[in-house]
Amino acid sequence: MLFAAHAPPVSLEGVGGHAVNVLDASGWAADSGPVDLPADDLAGHCLDWLAERDETELPVVLFSGGDSADACGHVLACNPRIIVTAEAGRLQVSDHDGGLIEHAPLAEVLDVLRRHTGSEGRWIGYFGYDLAWVFEYGLPRYLPPSSTLPDLWLAWYDDPRTIDIAPVGSGGGRAPEDHSGDAGALVMKDPAFHREEYEAAVDRIREHCLRGDLFQADLSRRIELEVEGTAMELFGRLMHKSPAPFMAYLGLGGGRAVVSSSPEEFLRVRGSAVRTRPIKGTRPRGRDPAKDAALCDELLASEKDLAELTMIVDLMRNDLGRVARPGSVEVGDFPSLMTLPYVHHLYATIEAELNEGYDVWDLLAASFPPGSISGAPKPKAIEILELVERSRRGVYTGAIGWIGADGDAHLNVAIRTAEWDNGRLRFGVGGGITALSDASLEFEETLDKARGLAAALGVSRR
Repeated sequence: MLFAAHAPPVSLEGVGGHAVNVLDASGWAADSGPVDLPADDLAGHCLDWLAERDETELPVVLFSGGDSADACGHVLACNPRIIVTAEAGRLQVSDHDGGLIEHAPLAEVLDVLRRHTGSEGRWIGYFGYDLAWVFEYGLPRYLPPSSTLPDLWLAWYDDPRTIDIAPVGSGGGRAPEDHSGDAGALVMKDPAFHREEYEAAVDRIREHCLRGDLFQADLSRRIELEVEGTAMELFGRLMHKSPAPFMAYLGLGGGRAVVSSSPEEFLRVRGSAVRTRPIKGTRPRGRDPAKDAALCDELLASEKDLAELTMIVDLMRNDLGRVARPGSVEVGDFPSLMTLPYVHHLYATIEAELNEGYDVWDLLAASFPPGSISGAPKPKAIEILELVERSRRGVYTGAIGWIGADGDAHLNVAIRTAEWDNGRLRFGVGGGITALSDASLEFEETLDKARGLAAALGVSRR
């Protein structure tokens, strides 16, 4: 069963004298009709609905939070008809009760998904980063598996039903009530930070950049924690403390789940119209308007951040161009500023029209993994990252979202995303490395990101 919900656009005011580009009102969900549920109640409604679900129902929530106009699409679904997973190089297609429908080689993933797409409904789930080795053929593989979750998890939810949200005025609504329980119940144990190894990896990537092998690569590392509580509680804390345009809860069953609070859009498809919005560059919100404006100015003037964004825009233009109608790939305002409750981001918008003979699956194959979290040129960046990183990424820096029966789709970039497996929490943190990078500062950035996500999840050290 699948439910979709919508709220009206929320306007962003200019920050620091800069016009903040207003994201469009599509959010996670498809277009809908009349509205009848107050938007203020939506976060609590989603969390209440999730709390009532048994994990055997494989419940999923796609929620758009925060103060952007893209924060308006919401999807709730449970009891899928078909589940497709990928593990150890093999695909398994099963029904909701676990009955096997078919096995197939992982290389046939797109054909299998096309074959099992229904006439109504959507695929909802994730494409893990390690599927890059399916789409970028011939790359060497060195790192052993590190995630206990599948490389791919997609479930087909039939019979869509729409829940609409009524406008509540221009104030943007109140903050959602925290339904997540006692944050003190979560305990961080052994964050396993390895400064020397990470800084050495930064220096190796810088050397490749200076030699001309790379323009940029997005280095990451993995944090593992033992945590008390439940994945649903973690998601509730994220909704309350760190809302973002592309949030997700995926209940995989067996005590496993994925929770995400991503600000970044990977792919949006409506008919033949395609859009991607890569992010490069982040600054925290200021404590007062003057500091906030200064941080915006700093971000917009950052040579490193603007250079990275330029490189990723070129990469994504080329990716879309592989399946786009010739001459249709266009870049919107550059750079654009996105403001969320806790951070400012730089981003760009690239749009295109799918060429005849290509569909959403061809688009995914042409553009996965997202350029903003791999590097440029993409195949070389993936190859070098495989040599310098310490573990496979799993869900992190893949894509989460939905693909519909009609070929429409909306996928995020799976950053600020955690894997949950029976009390074990795993998430990745990282940043873009160029020839201008400082190894010590890059490691400090990962610490800031890890602490920020841990705080949003309610995790604290014992």
